[in-house]
Amino acid sequence: MSADERWENLLREQINKLARGPRDWVALVELRPRLDERGASRAAQDDHLKRLSKARKLELVPESNRKALKAPDHDAAINIGGEANHLVMWIGD
Repeated sequence: MSADERWENLLREQINKLARGPRDWVALVELRPRLDERGASRAAQDDHLKRLSKARKLELVPESNRKALKAPDHDAAINIGGEANHLVMWIGD
């Protein structure tokens, strides 16, 4: 199994564990600690989140209620195209 496949499996597994149901949004502030526990660097997390977003396996979006965000939410966000994205949803298989 390639490193990309391992990452895909890890992200799918962790997002689905945090989601309340299929295609439910998960806050990156909740996902990142689970990836940190597995020794995944922030750079590697971001690279694979972006890669899987481009591959349409997951979707990343900003929190619409920006006033509800706290410092940890901002710290966990992934910046894509100059926009901070705070939520992720698994949409692949």
